[in-house]
Amino acid sequence: MAEQENVRIERELWDAWNAHDPERYTKILDEKWMAESDTVPTPIVGRDAAREFMKMYVSAFPDLHFHVDQTLASGEFVVSRYTATGTHRGILMGIPATNRSATIHGCSVGQMSNEKIVRNWIYWDSGSLLRQLGVGQLGTD
Repeated sequence: MAEQENVRIERELWDAWNAHDPERYTKILDEKWMAESDTVPTPIVGRDAAREFMKMYVSAFPDLHFHVDQTLASGEFVVSRYTATGTHRGILMGIPATNRSATIHGCSVGQMSNEKIVRNWIYWDSGSLLRQLGVGQLGTD
């Protein structure tokens, strides 16, 4: 039963992201929540930082949408494999808007406790995103 509840909370996370609703998002996070991703130099810690993290991506991709391709639960962990789409219309980590559309694949591992998300590990194909935006030439000669 706990795994089903954790999956429900994970679905809430994606619903909040797709609604571009930082308040709804942070409501399901533990106050000491932390996330790690290869796309940020240091861990993101706390609800305020989570709110700003969402705002950064939604500002850069106003039509950002996540389609959850698969969800797996094991104990206190929930893994979501997703496809994200959006059009780059704002600044993202210093990269000016390119007005290009992008589709990337990623995976998020969430750790739950007391019906809150306490930690996330976020993995996504940032190289593919940069190539689609025309700002990265990884893997080309």
